[in-house]
Amino acid sequence: MQMSLLQRIALFARHRYRLVFTVVAALVALSLILTLLLTFNNDMLSLLPQSDKAVRAYVETLEDFGSNTYLLVAIRIPEGAVIDPYETLADRLAGRLSRLPELKSVQHRFGDPEELMHTFFPKSVLFLDDEGRRRLEERLTDEALRARVRELRLQAGTLQGMAAKNLLVVDPLGLSDVFLGRVQSSRGALKVDWASGYYLSVDHRLLLLLAEPVKPPQDIKFNERLAAAVDREIAASVAEWGELAGPQGGAAPQVVVGGAYHTALGDASLIRNDMLVNIVTSLLGVLILILVAFRRPAALAYTFLPLLSGLILTFGFAKVTVGSLSSATSIVAALLVGLGIDFAIVGYGRFVEERRAGATLEEALMAMSGSSGRAVLVGAVTTTATFWAFTFTDFTGLRQMGLLTGTGILFCALAVVFLLPALLAWSEDHHRKRQTEPNLYIHSFGSDRLMRLCMQHRRIALLAGAAITAAALGLAVHLEFDESMKTMRPKGNRGIDVAEEVGKAFGSGFDSMMLVATGDTPEAALDLAAKAAEGAHRLVETGTLYGFSGVTSIIPPPAQQREALAWLERQRRGALDLERIRTTFNQAAQAEGLRPEAFAPGLDLLADAVSLPGPIGYQDFQGNEQTRLLLDRYLRKTARGWKAVVYLYPPDNRWRREAPPEVLRLAEELGPRAALAGTNVVNQRVRELVLRDAWIAGILGFFLVAAILQVDFRNLRLTFMALAPLTVGILWMVGGLVAIGTPMNFINIFVTTMIIGIGVDYGVHVLHRYREVRDLPREGFEKGMLETGKAVVAAALSTIVGFGSITFSHYPGLQTTGKAAILGALATSLVAITLLPALLSWGYDRRRGQGIAVKGEG
Repeated sequence: MQMSLLQRIALFARHRYRLVFTVVAALVALSLILTLLLTFNNDMLSLLPQSDKAVRAYVETLEDFGSNTYLLVAIRIPEGAVIDPYETLADRLAGRLSRLPELKSVQHRFGDPEELMHTFFPKSVLFLDDEGRRRLEERLTDEALRARVRELRLQAGTLQGMAAKNLLVVDPLGLSDVFLGRVQSSRGALKVDWASGYYLSVDHRLLLLLAEPVKPPQDIKFNERLAAAVDREIAASVAEWGELAGPQGGAAPQVVVGGAYHTALGDASLIRNDMLVNIVTSLLGVLILILVAFRRPAALAYTFLPLLSGLILTFGFAKVTVGSLSSATSIVAALLVGLGIDFAIVGYGRFVEERRAGATLEEALMAMSGSSGRAVLVGAVTTTATFWAFTFTDFTGLRQMGLLTGTGILFCALAVVFLLPALLAWSEDHHRKRQTEPNLYIHSFGSDRLMRLCMQHRRIALLAGAAITAAALGLAVHLEFDESMKTMRPKGNRGIDVAEEVGKAFGSGFDSMMLVATGDTPEAALDLAAKAAEGAHRLVETGTLYGFSGVTSIIPPPAQQREALAWLERQRRGALDLERIRTTFNQAAQAEGLRPEAFAPGLDLLADAVSLPGPIGYQDFQGNEQTRLLLDRYLRKTARGWKAVVYLYPPDNRWRREAPPEVLRLAEELGPRAALAGTNVVNQRVRELVLRDAWIAGILGFFLVAAILQVDFRNLRLTFMALAPLTVGILWMVGGLVAIGTPMNFINIFVTTMIIGIGVDYGVHVLHRYREVRDLPREGFEKGMLETGKAVVAAALSTIVGFGSITFSHYPGLQTTGKAAILGALATSLVAITLLPALLSWGYDRRRGQGIAVKGEG
């Protein structure tokens, strides 16, 4: 009988195991060196499809304007407490934080109203629309001026008036709301106590500092440095509370930090902990399973040494091909532990079976590497094919995960092909020297009784299987798809909790979208940004947006400026006649017992506003660093042209998962030179692409597996029989998910593709053994099928144990992934050892009915 290539390799490994050990050790050592050179890529954005329009717009906007994502630092104030020491604490803390190299800017005050009036009031007239100009005309009539003076007289006699004395001096006519409205829109309509000059909530229970880091929150290493530095400065500032508040100040206040940076950091910490726990518990679980299954400590070496070698070779390959690991590729080790161990278990199980039947070492190795070895290799190739199907996705992370896991499966299988025969040969020679016999045993876990029952009562078994399949189909049509990312996140994330607390206190979740206008000149970009701001204003009025801010908050649109300047020219001898306004105001002030000269600074500011010589442009902000930085937030020259941005603020933490349809329509109406960017826009697009790629990978993987099986069996009927347990098992899995109330989501949907790779293996092992024993006497046929069933169950249990620990993850999304993997492995293996043997038993009898002789008989 001619030996196959696998049998020749096994025979070579049996006689030259020292050479095999040496070569494998050298390859593992080289791969280990490469593994130690691996780096970790913390940039989550690099894992997304870089050619996608939404992703590209977001990345470019981050490069041009930063993330516009703030670190939220909130000082909690006890009810009824005096505010002054808390504001002083905010000043000191802001000073400390502003010196950190990790922070670009720190805002905790919107400015003293008096200073803001001096700086911006003269230009505020240019921001007025028709309604604003009409209101200003009404306020500057003689009767309105006299009424305003009477109001000033009443305010001066109150405590509030005394506190606001300086503001009354610079704004005696009460026109400051023109400017304050601009400030309010620039922060997304924050609900704050404007008179304080601080970001102080209206209920005086929260004092807010907004820190803008220099890098986006996707950089986890940066987040760790940032969090440590901020915590250090907070501790130093709070330690000075006694000095700030005095002996009656009470306990030091709580200062909490939240927002996207701490959310990402909390997620990363949980992921690392979950990975460690999952790997350790998976390894321990599989170790215990192997000890129970084979009742021999040496079995651990036979199964884990090939697996460990395959793992190290995979990570060496990772260094050569992808260079660094990411959050997507970091799960490769856990996947390979759950999947790669199957090959060694099935191979060693067949070896134990042959040795227990009295075969010599060489005969057992030939049997292990013959039909069973081919089944192992076919199983490895089918599993590899399903993971390689991910290489067609646009997601860099998924593509790398598919490449490394699929290739790692091949490395594990090749390690079994070469290393397992060598280890078994070395062990046998070792026992011969000691004149002892190894303990050879494999636990059936009840599979032998179940398989025998199904083969003996196959009609009942198939009817029961049909009933379960029908029930699963009835349940499967009710499968739901959970699109919510919130339900896949763990509770208790500090970043999210603090952000929600701040959002409730200030009426804004600090989530924003960015509508970016591009032009060849700054004027072109400003014109398009003005149209975007007009559209955003309409959406604020309809309630779609809570607020917006853009370059039009500091540079009015050119057309609006021209209208305002023309209006000023017309009204300088009418409603805006400064001589009339001064005379009327001074006479009214004297009549009310007020000193007119005290209000001269405010009237001078009005004169500056009415006497504006011309429009303002971006050049007017280039005079000093402060105004230049203010403009840079909204308008910049980039390598891709001039860009102006309008920040859009959704209401009350809504629209985190997707952009409002009205905003998407606005971006489309503005034309191709406008782009909408934001995390919610990217999230929405990513969900669409993930769902599409999951279907593509699943369908592609299924047809690749079918093609490989056809090449292996060269028989269409056997190919369909190998696919039947997979198809029925996936249906059972889906029905099981519905039964336990677990919906599909963007994470566990990829388990279906994985199950295609590992679920088909069980049917392949059973069919290969059937082809080997189908012409043996009934006793030999059943014995061969039962022994293969033991190995299939042991392999399936190792997969279940390997992925079972995921169900204890902190992440509900990963918990559902573990449940789906367990149900998938359980269902496909159960079909492979029940319904498939029942069908094959029928095939065995049909062969006898066709007159095909049993080997060894007449």
